[in-house]
Amino acid sequence: MPLQLSYAQSSASGPRAENQDATRMVSPAPSLAASKGYLFALADGVSQCSDGGLAARSTLQALAHDYYATPQTWSVTQALDRLLLAQNRWLHASGGGQPLLTTLSAIVLRGQRFTLAHIGDCRAYRWHGGQLQCISEDHVWRQPGMQHVLKRAMGLEQHLVVDYLEGELRAGECFLLASDGIWATLSEASIAGVLRDEPDLQSATQALVRAAHLAGSQDNASAVLVRVEAIGQACLGDVLEQVEQWPLPPALKLGQRFEGWQVEARLSGDTPIGAVSRPRRPAATLAAQDPAQPL
Repeated sequence: MPLQLSYAQSSASGPRAENQDATRMVSPAPSLAASKGYLFALADGVSQCSDGGLAARSTLQALAHDYYATPQTWSVTQALDRLLLAQNRWLHASGGGQPLLTTLSAIVLRGQRFTLAHIGDCRAYRWHGGQLQCISEDHVWRQPGMQHVLKRAMGLEQHLVVDYLEGELRAGECFLLASDGIWATLSEASIAGVLRDEPDLQSATQALVRAAHLAGSQDNASAVLVRVEAIGQACLGDVLEQVEQWPLPPALKLGQRFEGWQVEARLSGDTPIGAVSRPRRPAATLAAQDPAQPL
């Protein structure tokens, strides 16, 4: 069974003349959804730069178009990182002496897992079982009076450092991406209250934006909300990514047993890992008890 999702987004400029937030939700063809997943993103353009709206929109445009063109052999993290590094260089060089700046939170849901890429002060939350959990870090200075001054953003520096988080999906849970126009005004209790009272996703995102502006937010307010209706089958990419995280085996010696195999001979003096074989058993026993093993 494929991964099944429901999703919605809302965004409003509030008292500002221009909305420099941007949202993106990509639901690709089934074949691409199975191999690359579903992409959801929120970017908040920095108003103090030359054109924060352009920075936000162009970043999501590049991400949405280019992510699905990356090689199938690339992991989700590798694909996102390559694209964001290239986009960061373009933003840093395209502001006419003043770089284009934007924050970004993007999440890819594929099979049974999710991958979050985050830089700046948008926030990503998980909502499950009536509990709201922030899973991103605000990249702002902590000194008094500088709580909203970014220390990391797309386009800010030539060297880009993005936070990545991976995990397993749970049926029925929601992921919320929210700009600081929402979370800086509404408490987590207020956000949780809206999600609890509004089971319809579109109504929930609209309620969050509206509540933030009614509570006095002077900024653009945007929200992207995704609900996992059913978890999909594990895809090959997920399995390979998990295998890459396994520790390497120690140097094997002649006669040593390793995971049910025994080292019989060294194939090369340049490699510590030799040829391994199963302990010998009668062929009839192998065929009867372990038909998947070669004789």
